Amino acid sequence: MSKSFNRVVKTALSVVALASITLSSAMAAETLRVCSDPDNLPFSKSEGSDKGLYIELAEMVGQRLGAKVEYVWWLSFNQRRALRNTMEGCDAYFALPADSEYKVKGLSKSNPFLNVSYAIVAAQGVKVSALSDLKAKKIGVLHASPPQILLASQGGYTASTFRSQEEVFEALNKKEIDAALLWGPSAGFDNKKQFDNRWQVIPINGEGLGGQVAVAVSKENLELKDRINKALEELKPEIQQLTVKYGFPLQVPLIVNSRKTDTHYAQSTVAPAKSGFMKVSDKPQQREWLVAESGDTIAEAKSNFNNKCSHCHGSNGASPIPERDLRKLSKRYKDEWKDVAYTTITKGRPDLGMPTWGGILPDEEIKAIIEFLATTQKN
Repeated sequence: MSKSFNRVVKTALSVVALASITLSSAMAAETLRVCSDPDNLPFSKSEGSDKGLYIELAEMVGQRLGAKVEYVWWLSFNQRRALRNTMEGCDAYFALPADSEYKVKGLSKSNPFLNVSYAIVAAQGVKVSALSDLKAKKIGVLHASPPQILLASQGGYTASTFRSQEEVFEALNKKEIDAALLWGPSAGFDNKKQFDNRWQVIPINGEGLGGQVAVAVSKENLELKDRINKALEELKPEIQQLTVKYGFPLQVPLIVNSRKTDTHYAQSTVAPAKSGFMKVSDKPQQREWLVAESGDTIAEAKSNFNNKCSHCHGSNGASPIPERDLRKLSKRYKDEWKDVAYTTITKGRPDLGMPTWGGILPDEEIKAIIEFLATTQKN
C-alpha cells in the first residue's frame, strides 16, 4: 500500500491476478496465505520489530481461524510490475479499498475494518477547525497528490510542493512551512516514531481524500470471507489498539468539500457529462502542434504525463473510470480533440478537481504531452 489513498487504489489493481487463483480451502490446509508489501510501514513490513497494522491484524485473524499465516511479498507501489507477476498462492489481501466503486474482477471484499485519509499536520497548539484556517499559512503538499489538486482547485492557499514526506517534515522543522497536508497513516506513524508526537495530525475527509479498507478474497472462497468477517468483528477492540500503536490519526475528521463550482466556465459547453475535458462554445484558436520526430521526445512526454497526471487519469491515460480515460479523446471530440485537451489542461476544471496547469507547465511540455496522448487514442 502506498502513502496515499490514490496508492491504495493502485495496489488493489496490482492483485488482479488473485482472481485466477485456484483455491483449496485455507482452513483445510490450516494455512492462511496473505499477500502484502514487504516495505510499507505503518501497514506492513517483512522484517524488524514493527510489522505493521496489516501484518499484526492478519496474525490475529489467523489465530481466530485456527490457521497459520504465511506471506507472499510483493512491492505494491509499482503497479505495472505487479501486474506482470502472478501472485499465486494468496488467500487474502489486507489492503483493498472498500468503496463499491473499486471493483477487481474475481475478487470479493470483506466488511470494512479501517478508515484511512489525508490529514493536516501542524504544530501543537495551532487551532485548526476547518481547512480555511490554513489560508493565511504556507502549506506543504506532495507533488501530484490529491491535496495539491484540492488546494489548486479551491484557490486562496499558498502551497509549497515536495517530492517526499521526509522533505515536508524537514520544512516543518525549519519553519519554512506552517502546516502540511499528508497521508494520515504515514504522517501519524512518523510523527510518533521520529518526532515524539511533536505535531498534531488531524484527519480530513472529502471526495478523493480518504476511505475505508477491506480484505480481498477470491469469489470462489466466500466461506473464507464469512469467517474473516466474523474475526474482524470480534477484533474491533484490537484493531483500535493497533491504530494507536502505529500512530494513526484518531480524531473525528474535518469534512472538506473537495469540489466547488467555478463560474468562469458558466458559458462553456461541457461534454460528455462528468467529463474532465471541456469543449469551448466558440471555435478554438488554431494552434501549431508540436511534431514529435523522435522516440525520445514521446518517451519524455510519456514520463511527464505519468509523473504529473496518472494519479487521476491512470497510467498512460488508461483510467478505469470512463470519464477520465484519455484514450477516447479523439472519439469524443473528433478533429478538435487536441484543442479541447490543450484548453482543459491550461485552464483546468476546478469544478471537477482538475487544477490549472497553464503557467505551471511550460507550453511546449503541455503540447508534447498531447502528442504522447495521440499515440494512445482508441477510435
